[in-house]
Amino acid sequence: MGSNRRHDCDQCIYIDRPILVVGSRRFSTEVLANYICSNTPAKLGVVERIDEIKTKAADQQDDWRLIFIDCLGLSNAEIVSFLKMDASGLLTSDIVALLNLSSEETGFTELIDIGVRGFFFENDSAELILKGICALKNGELWISRATLLQYASQKPRRVALDEHPAILLTTREREVLHLLSTGLSNNEIAGQLFISNHTVKSHIYKIIRKLKVDNRLQAALWAAKYMQ
Repeated sequence: MGSNRRHDCDQCIYIDRPILVVGSRRFSTEVLANYICSNTPAKLGVVERIDEIKTKAADQQDDWRLIFIDCLGLSNAEIVSFLKMDASGLLTSDIVALLNLSSEETGFTELIDIGVRGFFFENDSAELILKGICALKNGELWISRATLLQYASQKPRRVALDEHPAILLTTREREVLHLLSTGLSNNEIAGQLFISNHTVKSHIYKIIRKLKVDNRLQAALWAAKYMQ
């Protein structure tokens, strides 16, 4: 995990802004810091308390800064409470992601609503974390494909057909939503359905509007939970 080989993500060279981890200094965090520093111009720092992070000045509000909250050993309720009480200011001014989540974590929708942009788990490799950082840098939400598939494999909660928003979707929109829930990118969906990237974007826009969710990740999570 601490290889000196440069990561093959073209966007990594643009990750040159501060990355901070809030939590105890752990060996795994040091390994992650070394990996990021050897593959990007970014520097990863660790602070033990949220109040150690300086608020950005008025002329720095547009500067990109990623803050990881180390969630090792925390329950969903504890994470939500911490974010609402101690990190609310950062959620509006910075990109906040959760690190070392339990594999049993499923409360993604609530956390996204609070303002969390990325989800990284205890067993995620440094390479996968760097891929997620690239996505966050590009303004995307991040959750790994493997996590989406695991989420989809859980027993769905049934809702009555007449209460099911998916009945409003066309056949093609259902196909796009199903592929979206498996973690495929727009290009991959376009390739599988033999349609253009622009058409995929149009379908996803309509899906988001019909399901009354805020973004593609919430749509994917909805599909993983309710659609077979």
